[in-house]
Amino acid sequence: MTLYEGESSDVWEDGMEEVEQIVLSDYKTKEEMHALMVEKGFQLKSPDEIEAMKLKKQKEAAEEEEKKTKRREENRIRREESRRKKEEEKKIKEEEKEKEDAVVGEQTKEAHAMKKEEL
Repeated sequence: MTLYEGESSDVWEDGMEEVEQIVLSDYKTKEEMHALMVEKGFQLKSPDEIEAMKLKKQKEAAEEEEKKTKRREENRIRREESRRKKEEEKKIKEEEKEKEDAVVGEQTKEAHAMKKEEL
């Protein structure tokens, strides 16, 4: 167990400083562990406080999952729009190519017709 000095329970927050490291496996009984916790200033939380913490964590987890789901859906929609756009561009290019081929074909027919007239 690592003890940190500061007000926050978030050990990664700025200003938190490691004070002491304790090897918990050195404590063999529940009573020894409890005495250590009391000595280090830990306080037992009431069942209501524990329940409130659990509910808060569940709510945070649900919100995070909702955010992830929303991001996945937004990404899916973007991919689908991109796919549709590419298909539309491909279709437009194909139609332009067909028109171009038709014009070239018509010009070729006209050129052949003119050669026949010359002969």
